[in-house]
Order: sequence, then C-alpha cells, then structure tokens
Amino acid sequence: MIKASIGIDCGSTACKGVLFQEDAILASCVLPTGWSPKNTSRAVFEQLLEQAGLERETVYITATGYGRIGIDFAHQTITEITCHALGADYLLPGVRTVIDIGGQDSKVIAVEDGQVRSFQMNTKCAAGTGRFLEMSANRMGIELSEFSDLLAAGKSCSLSSMCAVFADSEIVSQLAAGKSREEVAGGIIQLIVDRAVALTARVDFAPPILLTGGLAGMAGLRIALERQLGYPVTSAGLSCFAGAIGAARAYWVKKARKNTIEQ
Repeated sequence: MIKASIGIDCGSTACKGVLFQEDAILASCVLPTGWSPKNTSRAVFEQLLEQAGLERETVYITATGYGRIGIDFAHQTITEITCHALGADYLLPGVRTVIDIGGQDSKVIAVEDGQVRSFQMNTKCAAGTGRFLEMSANRMGIELSEFSDLLAAGKSCSLSSMCAVFADSEIVSQLAAGKSREEVAGGIIQLIVDRAVALTARVDFAPPILLTGGLAGMAGLRIALERQLGYPVTSAGLSCFAGAIGAARAYWVKKARKNTIEQ
C-alpha cells in the first residue's frame, strides 16, 4: 500500500529529493550530483526513507531533471518543466510565472493552476546560469557564499558579453582596469538577470512570480529581477526543491483526478 510519494530532481549540479504525503512535505534531502546521477539519486532516496521511517514498498517514486533517465528504480519519469510548474504552485499558490536558474540552464515557465502554458529555456550557453556565477566567483577569488555580501553594496559595472567565455575575459579586463569586486559582482548578476528577462518576453508572462533553482536564495538576484521586471519576485524557503516537490506531488494529483473521474 502506498503511504507516501518521493520526487527526485537530479540536476547537473545538485540532486534534490522530497518525500510527500497528501499535501505535506515529510522529508527533504539535497546532495551534490557528482559523477553518477544514478548513485546519488539512490543515496537521496535512502536518506528520505530513513528520515520518514518508511519502507521502500510503501512509497511511489517519480524522477525528473537532467539525470532522470538513469534513475531506474523510479516508477515513472516526468519532465522538469512539468514538475517545476506543479512544485511552484505548491510553494506559491496561484503562481503565474516561474523563473528557474539552475546549474547548467535557466528557464522561464508560464503557469496556470499548476499547469504549463508556455516556457523558454537557455541551454546553449552557460552565461545566465549558476555554473557561470560559480566560475565568476572563482575568477574573482571568492567563495560563492560571499557573492551576496558583495551585492549588498549596490554597485555595478557594465558587462556586455552574452557568452560565458567572452564574459569571463571581460571580468578579467574590468578587474584589471581597477573596478572593485562589488562592481563586477553587480555586473555579473545583471548579466544573469538580463538573460532571464529576455526569456520572460517570449512566454505568457504575468505575476505572481516565483524564483526557483540554486540561486533562489540570493537576495541581490531577486531584487535585481524585481527592479527590471517591475513586479515583486518571491523566493520561498524551499524554492530550490520546486522540481522535486512537483515530482512528488504528481502522484497525488493523478490520484485525485482519477477519484474525481470515478465519482
């Protein structure tokens, strides 16, 4: 008998898992994906079962994300776009737009009642992604965790390159020209924001807006998005788990629809 559902969102950088029951999150876990999405996903799965005190036979597993095909112990796989929409609707009921900035791609999803209306993705270049921010922080000689502190100064320089390789060279040039790390950090965030905003122009964009992905907790990024979009941007405490939440919710949504049809 199924007592709970597990959603595993295995991305290129991090593997997130959520254990869901009816309408509540009972457990969550995140681990670096590493070289083996399959092994990491299994480790996340086992940790979730241990946290909730459940047996494998009592949970229904849905896999999503970049590494979902390798999760052979899952009962089903669902695309990350669908799962992000469903997860975002749980985190921010009534959400209309999801801006997800992940490790290797960024995407904007137009949502209505938890369903995808349209979406756009940036998959051709690392610029505008978490990986680009990580590379930039390394170039500046700081930890990624220090980036938010630099943004607090509210300074920015102009970075015009829309390619990660050229942007990296531009960062080096700006630092060599005497620009402060605060100014360069502001310019990097603005470059990421510009990419995201360009994607919103190609979907059925409308507020409320939820920011998800690994950078969702960066206040400076959220504020910069608000400033450019002209609308409030929400970042929930579990925003980075949006895909996993949506995957876990999928079982219960499907079950509810089936019950409705049978009635």
